[in-house]
Amino acid sequence: MDSATPAPAAGEGPDAADASLRGTAGDLVLALYGRIPVESLKLDGDRRLLDLLWAWDPSQ
Repeated sequence: MDSATPAPAAGEGPDAADASLRGTAGDLVLALYGRIPVESLKLDGDRRLLDLLWAWDPSQ
């Protein structure tokens, strides 16, 4: 990166998350296993990305 190119702001770099879920560790695990609704967690960002994660089947 040269001096003419500004550094990206926090959360805006190429590895920045487009969606995140926040909750207790237990609640996150329960949501991943479908035991509690995802809506009970704090969602930031694009909900469609989380829908894709939930629909993903790693065996395919």
